[in-house]
Amino acid sequence: MSLHIAIDLGASNGRVIVGNKETFDVVHRFPSRWVAAGRDMFWDILDMFREIKEGLKLAFKRYGPSITSIGVDSFGGSYGLLDKSGSLLQNPFHYRNNRTDSIVDRLLERVSRRDFYRETGAQFIRSGTLFQLFAHAQSCPEVFRAAKHFLMLPDLLNYWLSGRIANEYTIASMSQLMSWENREWSRLLLQRIGVPLDLFGQIIMPGMIFGEMRPDLCAEIEAPRDTKVVLAGCHDTACSFYAARRYLEEPSNKATAYLSSGTWSLLGLITESPVVNVASFEHNLANEGMIDGTNRLLKIITGMWLIEECRREWASEGVVYSNEELTKLAESSGDFGSIIDVNAQEFIAPGTMADKMTDRIKRFCGNHGLAVPTAHREIMSTVVRSIAAAYAETIRNIEQAAGVKIERICVMGGGSQNQTLNRLTEQATALPLVLGPPEATALGNIIVQMETMEGARLGPAT
Repeated sequence: MSLHIAIDLGASNGRVIVGNKETFDVVHRFPSRWVAAGRDMFWDILDMFREIKEGLKLAFKRYGPSITSIGVDSFGGSYGLLDKSGSLLQNPFHYRNNRTDSIVDRLLERVSRRDFYRETGAQFIRSGTLFQLFAHAQSCPEVFRAAKHFLMLPDLLNYWLSGRIANEYTIASMSQLMSWENREWSRLLLQRIGVPLDLFGQIIMPGMIFGEMRPDLCAEIEAPRDTKVVLAGCHDTACSFYAARRYLEEPSNKATAYLSSGTWSLLGLITESPVVNVASFEHNLANEGMIDGTNRLLKIITGMWLIEECRREWASEGVVYSNEELTKLAESSGDFGSIIDVNAQEFIAPGTMADKMTDRIKRFCGNHGLAVPTAHREIMSTVVRSIAAAYAETIRNIEQAAGVKIERICVMGGGSQNQTLNRLTEQATALPLVLGPPEATALGNIIVQMETMEGARLGPAT
C-alpha cells in the first residue's frame, strides 16, 4: 500500500510523518524556531525548511519508493513575500511580534470592525494576518514595492517543494483577507490597508495534485523524481477538523463541537456555509474554510501557550516540569478561585526576564480584584481553569450564533492528553468530551493525500 508524508508545522514544533490507514510514523520532530532581532520577532523559516528536508531524507531512506506524495499543513497568521525572481525578501514575522500593538486604532480609521466582519466573517484578533500586513505596509512600504507574490507559510513551503506559486483556500480563509461571499481576496480591505492586490494569486481548493517535487530537491534528499506534492489542506486546523469528523462518523449524527487543543485552542462547529450575523459578530467568531468546502464557525482561544510559557520560565530558573507533572500541579491546587481572560492582550507576547509570564498572570489578577496566585500549583490551576472557562463561554456563543444545541465536544491534539483540563472542560461546559485522534492534524493531511491520489484529481496550472 502506498505511503504519504505529512509535513505538519505547528507553532511550537514541526513533524515529518509517514503514514496511511495502517501506518503512522513520526520520523522527525523539530522545534519551530523564532529569533528576536532588534525590536522584531521572526520565524526562522530557513532553519525549519532545513529540518523538513532532513525529515524527508530520513523518510525516503526508511520507506523508499513506497512514498507517493507529500502534503504540507501549518499554523496560520504568518506570511512571506517573494520578489520577481521568486526569492524570499525577508524572514516572515512572528505573529506574536509587538508591531501590531499600536496599529489597531489606525486600522479602525480605515475600516470599521463591522465592515471588517461583514467582508471577511473573520475573528478580530491582533495576531491575524490583516493586522500584521497593515503594520508591515506602514513601517516598510519599500518592501511592497519590491514584492511580487504574497504567500502564507504553507504556500511558501509548497513553493520550495514544488517550484509552483499558489494561494491555497483553507489557509487563505483564515488570513482575515478573504471575502467569505466569493472566496476571493478582499479588494476592499487590501485597498484600505494600502497593499497591492496584484501580490495575491488565485485562491485554489485543496484535494489536488499540485505538482512534483523539484528535481534538485529530489536529488538532495534521495527521493524518486515522480513524488507528488498534494494540496492537502494547508491550514492545520482544517486538517484536524476533517480527520476528527471522519473519525466520529456515526448514525446518531449528534451536534458536535470540535476542539483542536494545542498552543492555540480552536473550538468550533462545522456548518454548511459561513455564519455571519449579529451574534457571531458580537461574539467575535471566525468563519474558516474546510477542505471539502464547508465552514468552521469557531473561536481562536489562547490554549496551551500559557502553560508552555510558564514551564519555559520555570525551566530557566532551574525547575523542570514534564507535561504530566504540570497536570498534577494544576490538580493538586484545587479550585484557586481566579479566572483570567486567557485572550487578554498582555498574554500574547512571550515572557522575558524583565516581564515574566507568571508576573503578568499575577498582575492581571491583582488589577481585576482576583486572588493572586503565587505557588506554581496555584498558577497552573488558575491557567487551566481559565482555559476551561473560555471553552464554556465559546460553546454558549457558538450555540447562539448558529442556532444549534451542541451535544458533545470532540477534543484532539496535544492538549487532549491533559486529563485535568479535560475534566474541567466537561464540568464548565456540562458536555461530554469524546477523544478524537491525538494526531488529528497529520492524520487529516494524510487522509486528503490518499483520497487525492486515489482519485488522481489534478488541479489547473497556476
